[in-house]
Amino acid sequence: MMYDVILRKKQHKYIARVRDWPEVVIEEETREAAITQIKQQLIAYLSQPTEVIHIDLEPAATGEHPWLQFAGMWADDPTWDDFVTAVAASRQEMDKADAEA
Repeated sequence: MMYDVILRKKQHKYIARVRDWPEVVIEEETREAAITQIKQQLIAYLSQPTEVIHIDLEPAATGEHPWLQFAGMWADDPTWDDFVTAVAASRQEMDKADAEA
């Protein structure tokens, strides 16, 4: 079976971490040693008896959304459409400047 391993060199050491099992991590002096050790650690980790269980949690009690009080506050503002048009134009200018950079 194939596992993705994140391998990094940091301050003259190699750190290897199994992507699907973040608790399986090692640190070694060489790249080869790191690869060998992470394989051994993963085999040892997966060889331990484990149990997968399902738990049921009640949804957290939430009050009113904090932004709900602002919903629709600009509904009757006669300048709203002008504002939206100005924002869209500004965004287009920024996108054009980014594309040219």
